[in-house]
Amino acid sequence: MLESLRNFSKSWIMRGVLLALAATFVLFFGTDFGGGGGHGGGARSGAASVVEVGDTNFTVHQVGREFNDQIQRAAQFTGQQLDAQTAIQAGLLDQAIAQLVTRSLFDQAAQDLGVTTSINAAATAIRALPQFQGQSGRFERAQFERFLLHNNQTEDQFVSQVRLDLLRTQYIDTIRNAVAAPAPLTDAIFKRRGERRVAELVIVPPRPDARVSEPDAAQLISFYEANKEAFQTPAFRVASVASMDVETLAKEIVIPEEDLREEYALRGNAFEQPEIRDVSQATFLSREDAQRAVVLIQGGKTFAQAAEEVSGLPPVDLGSVRPVDVPVAELADAAFGLAVDVISTPIESDLGWHLVEVQNIQPGRTIPFNEVREALRGELALEEARDGIFDVLNDVEDGLAGGASLEEVARDSNLTTTRINGVARTGHLRTEQADPDGAVTAELVQRLFTIDATGIAETIEGRDGGFSVVRLDEIIAPRIPSVDAVREQAITAWKAERVSALAEETAQKIADRARGGESLETLAGEFKARFERTPAFDRTGDGSTISTELIASVFEASRGEVISQLLSNGAAVAKLIDIEPADMTDPARDEMANVLTGQIANDLVTQLSIALQNEIGVEVDRAALEDAFQPQ
Repeated sequence: MLESLRNFSKSWIMRGVLLALAATFVLFFGTDFGGGGGHGGGARSGAASVVEVGDTNFTVHQVGREFNDQIQRAAQFTGQQLDAQTAIQAGLLDQAIAQLVTRSLFDQAAQDLGVTTSINAAATAIRALPQFQGQSGRFERAQFERFLLHNNQTEDQFVSQVRLDLLRTQYIDTIRNAVAAPAPLTDAIFKRRGERRVAELVIVPPRPDARVSEPDAAQLISFYEANKEAFQTPAFRVASVASMDVETLAKEIVIPEEDLREEYALRGNAFEQPEIRDVSQATFLSREDAQRAVVLIQGGKTFAQAAEEVSGLPPVDLGSVRPVDVPVAELADAAFGLAVDVISTPIESDLGWHLVEVQNIQPGRTIPFNEVREALRGELALEEARDGIFDVLNDVEDGLAGGASLEEVARDSNLTTTRINGVARTGHLRTEQADPDGAVTAELVQRLFTIDATGIAETIEGRDGGFSVVRLDEIIAPRIPSVDAVREQAITAWKAERVSALAEETAQKIADRARGGESLETLAGEFKARFERTPAFDRTGDGSTISTELIASVFEASRGEVISQLLSNGAAVAKLIDIEPADMTDPARDEMANVLTGQIANDLVTQLSIALQNEIGVEVDRAALEDAFQPQ
């Protein structure tokens, strides 16, 4: 397939196929296709069949090309290169197989129906692809041939692929073009989604200063028993971590003096510091103006006084600059040819006429070796550490595989060790001292909770080039502590519930009086609550600041009805003022019809692909595939 073209081409050749593939990615590898599949062993040879779709067979090499395309697209999307094992765990091998199987199913179905396309049609489609067109908009043969060379394809192979694309598109589009969302369905959905409502709201926030007494023993016990699960501790995992980072390893590396001096000599001009000058310049409209300023300076005025008197503007301080820092070449040449406190003669540039003054000069120099010795040592040690850390990791893994404990390999390889006294899946620590060295990272926690049994150690390679080895030492099961153990938390929670209940009671009083005919705005002022009249909003809350917790209730209410509702942060009273029906002439209605049509068509294509799978038959040799792509 033309995967390398899809990201660029928006032509009709690809459109139907892409939609069909998107709908069927998950159908295949998650389904049992039968046992071993394929013919013959030795999947690593690349010649044996590992995926069979009817009478079409795919080898490991063919699956591998598709798999590699998936990895490259994922790398472009995430900005990170995945290894094969990570890509398999992420489901990219499944997607690669799904693409091959889906395309082959539709290819065979199209051919069985007698769908055909000519070479001329394929040629026309190829000429229309924008990546093969020059600046004139015409097909450029040279660009086409470069593409074939880059992708290691012959022209016949590429034309054959395009013909299959066209066949598949014709086949699928026959189904898709015959589908249209029923008007009653579209109208019913749009009426519901397009309806907008207007409400008056009174928001009663919880009052932190509300006088809530301490619960007595019976109230606290009752509250605790009703809310035990809220006090349950999560599952914690206790672990030991041994780690090494590049910077730590670099500190242990000794760089010989002769290597440092050799590096110093090799870098040559890198240690040459150019001359630096403190420069000011003034700009004038003409040479005559610049010369007038010179005369004023000679008469005793300062550079700044003369420039401002003639041009109306003070000089510009360029700061401490090197020649390359001065943006105008003529100014740079003049500034670095003057003595200190000497005013230049008028200088012409594209920007006008200038005078330049130099206030201070720092001579250029060569930084001596002694001043950069430590910086060089650090750089060379880091370079060596980046290479050497892999040897340390190999030693650690060999030691663990040989039966040594984590503590022993940490001691032998000089790793930093940390004890994690308990961490939950969320990253929450069991005690404040559970992560004394900041060792708990999201990746470490995730990996820790994939370990099934205590005593197992796993290696985590860091993005900075370092690594950690984490060993699960203990699993602490969730538990519900006694009321005495969580007394303070329970009292705080009880008080918060009472504050919330007071807000709810206030809201209910407001609602009852509003139902009796009193104004919500007046009641809001009486109870020191917030009042607002919303603009019209839909079921998503679009166009209003209304709380999402209130939206469903407002859309269930009748016009004029008053409702009261507890919120996550207080309580609210709402009165439905107006209902605006959906505008059935809104272009959004047709857009919705198109979306529904696409969804129905995708469902049909999905069902068709399932039927074709059962009719044509699909077999995947999972064992051979997994073996083929495992690192050796």
